[in-house]
Amino acid sequence: MTPRAWQRLLRAITTLVTLDSFAQTMFAGRLMAGSYDGLDAHSLNGPIMAAGMLLMTLCFAAAWRFGQATGRSVLRCAAMTVGTGIEIGLGHREILAVHVPLGVALVAGLVAATVQVWTKPTIAAEVAA
Repeated sequence: MTPRAWQRLLRAITTLVTLDSFAQTMFAGRLMAGSYDGLDAHSLNGPIMAAGMLLMTLCFAAAWRFGQATGRSVLRCAAMTVGTGIEIGLGHREILAVHVPLGVALVAGLVAATVQVWTKPTIAAEVAA
């Protein structure tokens, strides 16, 4: 793949996972407003979000392997993927005192990753400049 193709892939997957995290927060908000449909949607979307995080981690790992991403970005994605798994466990155990702040931290991390992938050029483009 070309550096441009890697950049498009990383931008796409990061943006999609971040948008899914926004949906997850909206489902949580519906739950807090008293809608049990919000709970169902929030519970169903958790594993979807975890799968997206894992896919994002794998994409960044492949990009790193081919010199198009940094090891730090792979570690950040892996940490957020593990955090998402913990988040699901906390939610099922109804430990909201940790579930809610961890969810906020995960969304913030995804937004930061999305901003970074959209503002920083790929490694190959940095070397060529």
